[in-house]
Amino acid sequence: MSRKRLILVGGGHAHIYALKYADRFIAEGAEVILIGPDRFHYYSGMGPGMLSRIYEPEQVRFDIQAIIESRGGTFIKGKVASIDAKNRTLLLQSGETLDYDLISYNVGSHVPLHLIPGAEGLAFPVKPIDQLERVRETIIEKVKNGTPNILLIGGGPAGVEMAGNIWRLVRTHKGNAHIILANSTDRLLPTVAPRAGRLAQQSLSGRGVTILSNFMAASMDERTVSSPSGDTVSYDVAILTIGIVPPRIFVDSDLKTSPDGGLLVNDCLQSIDHREIFGGGDCIAIQGRSLGRVGVYAVREGPVLFHNLLARLTGKPVKAFKPQKRYLLIFNLGDGNGIFVRGPFVWKGKLAFRLKNYIDMGFMSKFQAP
Repeated sequence: MSRKRLILVGGGHAHIYALKYADRFIAEGAEVILIGPDRFHYYSGMGPGMLSRIYEPEQVRFDIQAIIESRGGTFIKGKVASIDAKNRTLLLQSGETLDYDLISYNVGSHVPLHLIPGAEGLAFPVKPIDQLERVRETIIEKVKNGTPNILLIGGGPAGVEMAGNIWRLVRTHKGNAHIILANSTDRLLPTVAPRAGRLAQQSLSGRGVTILSNFMAASMDERTVSSPSGDTVSYDVAILTIGIVPPRIFVDSDLKTSPDGGLLVNDCLQSIDHREIFGGGDCIAIQGRSLGRVGVYAVREGPVLFHNLLARLTGKPVKAFKPQKRYLLIFNLGDGNGIFVRGPFVWKGKLAFRLKNYIDMGFMSKFQAP
């Protein structure tokens, strides 16, 4: 009897639990393969802190190759180009094909550069997180040679955290910069309690960051970003923090998806039309639910994905993922302070950042290679 093949595509937050316990799949007779673009996966919640060197790169990443191989699995460096769900086959960008019996996707998301004509090749997207090292190097070089305009486009959590940590980076290098946060609405952090946005604006403005409200970026060239009304803002470094969307692989492979292209899954995190396909994190959408693409859901999905993949291998029942109605968010402001948000409850202070640091470092420590 041939071994069943389980493929995990991507080593992100929703898969890290399954990677840690991959030996359980192997003990049930499965062959386990992890496919990822690199041996390291960076934790997005600590990315802005890595930019400013609150954290070193090695503190914010998992060695997913070492983890899976230490459990008896196989790592393939690569990306999936297309999915043939009918025949249970993957095509990798390298041209290699792989068959599978069971598969799970945790391939994350990306910043939709195409929404701002001209942005591709000119602006840095805030994801993937490892590319923030290029952002860091560029800013340091610009600061050495003058007082650059550093423009962030998007006033959500990533924009706020990046602005605060760029301020810290410039200050650490004893330079000067004009940091501009262009926001398409009239308040920062528009998806959480209004007080959080006010606190973020006070913190950033108090450190000299310019908040450009109600500025919708419509296009950009090598020096300026323009709004639909013709207003412009000049930049030397531009960073897009305008939100995230799933990759197009599921749409292009004719799988059922949400309107923005996320793999459409049921409450058990299974594709609604192919029950041997699972998924978690930013790349999925749960049918009948409207959930924000935030890391807390991916982390909480991890144990459920592990249980359900093991259940499918052993013939046991799968279980539903039950998302919490309220979840904790803490934003790193870059100056030693954080903004704590849980529903309507909001507060700012150094204790908030210390709590975030404690939670993040604890999470990282749980999933390191032996």
